[in-house]
Amino acid sequence: MSDQPSFGRVETLLAEMVTAGVASAAVGLVAMADEVVWEGVMAADVSTRFDHASLTKPFMATLALTLDASDVLPLGTRIGDVWTKAHQALARRPLSDLLRHRSGLAAWTPIYHRCRSVEEARDLILAGGDKGDLLGARAGTYSDLGYILWGQTAEMATGSPLAALLKARVLAPLGLAGVEATPGDRPDIARSRMGTGQEVKLAAKQGFVVPDLGPPLPGTPQDGNCRFLVGLGAGGGLCGHAGLFGGARDLWRLGVEWLAPGRLLKPEGVTAALAGSGPFALGWWRRTLRGSAGPALPSTAFGHTGFAGNSFWIDPEERRIFVMLTSRCDPRADMNPWRRRFNSAAARAMFAQ
Repeated sequence: MSDQPSFGRVETLLAEMVTAGVASAAVGLVAMADEVVWEGVMAADVSTRFDHASLTKPFMATLALTLDASDVLPLGTRIGDVWTKAHQALARRPLSDLLRHRSGLAAWTPIYHRCRSVEEARDLILAGGDKGDLLGARAGTYSDLGYILWGQTAEMATGSPLAALLKARVLAPLGLAGVEATPGDRPDIARSRMGTGQEVKLAAKQGFVVPDLGPPLPGTPQDGNCRFLVGLGAGGGLCGHAGLFGGARDLWRLGVEWLAPGRLLKPEGVTAALAGSGPFALGWWRRTLRGSAGPALPSTAFGHTGFAGNSFWIDPEERRIFVMLTSRCDPRADMNPWRRRFNSAAARAMFAQ
């Protein structure tokens, strides 16, 4: 643990999470755009890599901006211009709507129960489900399905597996050597103890009976749909919505590029991605008081969370970055109070320096 007394409350918070059984391991990082100010760990090491889960989505947004800027896959392209099978309600939408959660696609469905192949999964999403059961969600409905479809679209447009595409276009240029798609059992990977009980409940609401898949094998995604698609060889170990593993410093470096674009991203691309209103920017959540960010961060803050327990927030006004990675134990636990407490304690410590 860090010996900086000003971050004692943050360290205590990480210890409380592990002691209470909320998480089996935790890493915290607080940084400015030009330096890491503090790192702390509990039952882990600063180099431990965690299942990023939906923290994969900001990486996909970063990739999307690079493909848009190079005109390989413009974000304004209509879905129907790429996929002729797309339901008419989906076909007229631009690709950017998939990454802004504005496509009208449902949040989730048990693809591993409804499909037998990657192609079937893609076609199910394009068709809007069976008789449209996956379409009609209001704009602003958080959708894993939109990101899965964007990932499939990027692969089709480039002819490259999603993992290889991300590595070449984003990870290597930014020096994010610790980020990897479905790495398997490695000594530096935090193990997940969490099954898919929450997915059992979500599936039941849609009329499907699915089993709890149990905790994942080491270094494989906790997310059931990602496990299924990756197991079929999708994306070279990566889906659009999940599949990445990495450490806290890797997220910091990604955040720096969004705070001060230039190495990879273009300032005008970042500005456009973060513009607009509603709960989501392109690839990011916007800050809300009752969400994961909390009142310690300004209204201009943007970030993301992952179901594995993670939190990644960027404050563009003070140029601060807050990262908390955990290996969550209970899918029923509400992680947002812990995330808000982390951001609040870290922000107070920053101001106290």
